[in-house]
Amino acid sequence: MNLRGAKPIGVKTTTLVLLLCSASILAVAQRDPGVRGGLLPAGQPVPHAQPLPGLQVNDAKLFQEGLIRVGELESSCDSCATSANGPAFPVTGQGEIDPIFPQFHTNSNGLGARFNADQCLICHMQPAMGGSAGFVVPNPGEAHPLPPENPLFRLVPKRFGRQNVTPEFEEQLGPAREVRFKFNPDGTRDGGVHQLYTIRGDSTDPTIPDCAITQPDFAAEAAKGNLAFRIPLQMFGLGLIDSIQDREILAHHAATAELRAPLGIAGHPNRSANDGTIARFGWKAQNKSVQMFVAEAYNVEQGVDNDLFPQATEEDPACNGTDKPHPNDSVRTDTNDLHNFGFDNPLHVMADWVVFAFFSRFIDVPHPVDNPSASAQHGRTVFNDIGCSLCHTPAMQTFANNAEPALANQTANLFSDLLVHHMGAGLADNIIQGNAGPDEFRTTPLWGIGTRIFFLHDGRTSDLLKAIEEHASPPSPPDPKHRSPAYPPSEANAVIERFGKLSAQDRQAILDFLRSL
Repeated sequence: MNLRGAKPIGVKTTTLVLLLCSASILAVAQRDPGVRGGLLPAGQPVPHAQPLPGLQVNDAKLFQEGLIRVGELESSCDSCATSANGPAFPVTGQGEIDPIFPQFHTNSNGLGARFNADQCLICHMQPAMGGSAGFVVPNPGEAHPLPPENPLFRLVPKRFGRQNVTPEFEEQLGPAREVRFKFNPDGTRDGGVHQLYTIRGDSTDPTIPDCAITQPDFAAEAAKGNLAFRIPLQMFGLGLIDSIQDREILAHHAATAELRAPLGIAGHPNRSANDGTIARFGWKAQNKSVQMFVAEAYNVEQGVDNDLFPQATEEDPACNGTDKPHPNDSVRTDTNDLHNFGFDNPLHVMADWVVFAFFSRFIDVPHPVDNPSASAQHGRTVFNDIGCSLCHTPAMQTFANNAEPALANQTANLFSDLLVHHMGAGLADNIIQGNAGPDEFRTTPLWGIGTRIFFLHDGRTSDLLKAIEEHASPPSPPDPKHRSPAYPPSEANAVIERFGKLSAQDRQAILDFLRSL
């Protein structure tokens, strides 16, 4: 660096240089360590999820059967599945799904005329079956496989010749997103999921030659600011969350009241409209139980109508064919397997969604690293000290008399209060679900966050530091143009302010702690 002829550095300039250097040091010093364990290796079998330790014999069998349902690739008619029925579905000796088979062969039926995905695995395979959404090779088995990518970008919309256009928000290396419309054309609230893709043109289904439905005009709705996104979360430990009593949730909330009040942290339950108990699943805690969460996912994400959601999301006769009864995935009472594609007795009696719900209930919890670094251990202390744990409750206890011993009297290290909180305009999606308002979200459980790729409800970032910063939001006035109400400040503002005042070392320690979970 040539300093000849340079002007003397004055006090103000020196201060500015020091500030710039300090900012640069902070920027370098604080870094999200990245996905713990890395991404799922391309072309390798998807690791199988583990069952909860100590399951009863029959429940363990249901869990293992559920592994198969996770990987089932749905066809849209009962007679056009391309593989042998039931147990012939290829798995390895460890129950791992074959990495190529699910891409090319359907072994179940019921895919709806509109859908977001055609198998559970699509949205729940990172870092193992039952996880969050990850990347997959879109053309496995070919001479020149492509790099892994978002399966909703190319694989799902084009599979079997389907005539779909990928919406702009489904990016090749972005998160798998479902989309909701905030408002109907007449200005009333919508809030429901609008499936991305249709079955039109599917070459495997000879029963729908006249199917002519089209995708929603996502570009037009995006131009109006009418889209709200959600990404899939990990399913690990859902059975424990399902087994926490309401009084346990409320007791933890009451115990922190004096600490939360000065920080502006409130929070409240999203309660079931039927029985008044606390709902706890979904980004806004809109679903009451694992069973309801799974049954809704089958119908909304795959278009598979079932016992709990018996009406199809798209009822156009030309796109439902002549070979698919409704509800399609229901408890099996037929005297043969013509429509049901049975499994080993007695497991074949249950609908796919029911067995998948058992899988979801009995899947093991996420496991943190065995020997966290000194920085991660320190980060846990700082995490508590600045108030993060006032919403991200480190642990709750399950009911002692649970019918399944493996779920009874267990400590669930979930890092969530299972309540919804105001997050302000920055995170608001302007969607109302039950008692959860347009800027309210359930405190996301942090266990397993170390192996997730994308963060926040819409997957806007893969950087944990950015995700933390996005929790802060000032109050905002109404926005009539986009039909947004006035939003209060984020309940996390005071805690995020404390985070911003930490040393670079302490902030890095929190990031290391989170990635260790």
